[in-house]
Amino acid sequence: MNDRTRLSIEFLKQHGWGEAVRSPLADDASFRRYERLKRGQESAILMDAPPLFEDVRPFVAVAHHLQAIGLAAPFVMASDIDNGFLLLEDLGDDLFARVIEDDPTRENMLYQLAIDGLVYLQDAVPPTDIPRYDAELLLEELGLFVDWYLPALSGKPLADKDREVFLSLWQEILSWVTNDINCLTLRDYHAENMMLRSEQDGLARLGLLDFQDATIGHKAYDLVSLLQDARRDVSPALEQEMLTSYIKTTGAEEDKFRRDYAILGVQRNAKIIGIFTRLCLRDGKATYLDKIPRVWSLLNRNLQHPALATIRQWMDAHISPEIRTQPFLPTVFMPQKAMILAAGLGKRMRPLSDHCPKPLITVAGKELISYSLDGLCCAGVRDVVINTHYLAEQVEQFASQYYDHRLTLTLSDEREQLLDSGGGVKKALKYLGNEPFLLLNSDMIWRDGSRQMLHGMQSFWQADKMDILMLLVPRDKAFGYSAAGDYHRDDNGRLTARGSDRQADYVYGGILIMKADCFTDTTEDVFSLRRQFDQAEKRGRLSGIIHDGEWFHVGTPDAREKVEKICQGD
Repeated sequence: MNDRTRLSIEFLKQHGWGEAVRSPLADDASFRRYERLKRGQESAILMDAPPLFEDVRPFVAVAHHLQAIGLAAPFVMASDIDNGFLLLEDLGDDLFARVIEDDPTRENMLYQLAIDGLVYLQDAVPPTDIPRYDAELLLEELGLFVDWYLPALSGKPLADKDREVFLSLWQEILSWVTNDINCLTLRDYHAENMMLRSEQDGLARLGLLDFQDATIGHKAYDLVSLLQDARRDVSPALEQEMLTSYIKTTGAEEDKFRRDYAILGVQRNAKIIGIFTRLCLRDGKATYLDKIPRVWSLLNRNLQHPALATIRQWMDAHISPEIRTQPFLPTVFMPQKAMILAAGLGKRMRPLSDHCPKPLITVAGKELISYSLDGLCCAGVRDVVINTHYLAEQVEQFASQYYDHRLTLTLSDEREQLLDSGGGVKKALKYLGNEPFLLLNSDMIWRDGSRQMLHGMQSFWQADKMDILMLLVPRDKAFGYSAAGDYHRDDNGRLTARGSDRQADYVYGGILIMKADCFTDTTEDVFSLRRQFDQAEKRGRLSGIIHDGEWFHVGTPDAREKVEKICQGD
């Protein structure tokens, strides 16, 4: 039984549902999990949202707002905000998508109900303490398309220049829609997030789900969510009928609204293609790839609007029409395993490390090693090896109680002899296997920049050209580092060590991808990884990718204190 299971049992017992029969509901595209609870004739829904990945407070706030304006959202019966559990009213099983599948003649009626509910929602005064769906957020979402889908399609990352052109084209186009942000936007307003409450009348028949990501946005966005559904086919005829109904009901300026609808249609569908690719590569949910051709057909339809001519030209130059019509198998390399170096004595961390191994020292209430484990999990890695030596029993206890059941943690025991970084990896190869793997130091914390860093490394990796790919941090941006730098980098990413040069621009950031073959000719048991780095450099097969986010080396008590203040100040 893992920690989240224990916490959920405790939460349910506390609120009188401890003896309820629990059954899982359909898988969600997020880190949230849902279960239906049965207690005699009563039922409820348990939302389990791990707080390191999800925050239940926005769900609670938006649910209260929807109820206050007269719309049906699940009543929050009990909550444990700190641990990410909500006990929710059960709105039943009659999802719009399911009702239509059973009786297609009800499709028009249900979509008109959804249109009426949307008009009502947008007429209400929106909450004030909610994020805005502005150009920055829209562009960030478009990054999912170029950073996940295109590398998975081609097997190599999109060139920085092409990425910059893509986003710059969008900046001008988005100015048409970001000047008109004035209503609550639920962001996932579609047939699988709406419940038919047949026993009610009027808009009370419409039950709303999955709205925790709500923002203040453009009125066309939720209409795109509804009528250009990534999960089910909505006929072009029904789409146009409902779009026309919405325009007539609201009195919107038709040409302008249809332009904005097309712009947000391309933005949303490009984002979804990126998300579906990420769900496959990061979370192992390959079934989402089958939905991508449907989303492409919607995206292509929107691209025909004259306002999107430059985006259409960019798309045509980078993605052939044939590829858009069929599911694809990702070709980007995704390491399946990783190792965290955690066996060191942590002498520079004394006195904090006198009775606690350095990887388990906390920063902002969280063990140092947990920051790396969370990042690996988000990158889709599921098997992690951790080497142990100093106070190994504490590391064993941590691994046995680690909360996230998606990760399998294996310990490589060095208690008899500390093997240094290279020797430690060599000993762990029996767990890591023969494929390239990720290797991380346990004394750094990173924050992603414009791209998810580990995925960026995975996308940049080229097995035919590299034996080792390092994460590099610009020397002047490396927190906790005061030396002269480690490597020079050429335009192709190839690295050369600083050597006798006075300075180098980049610092090795403690994360790399490497081949197991790097250890083929090693005979010693105790040695540093520096040997593998130097050998790869001599072969011209040592490369680096530059991290554009924040990076913190937590090597001393003073550094820990400073980083903790930064983390707690967010």
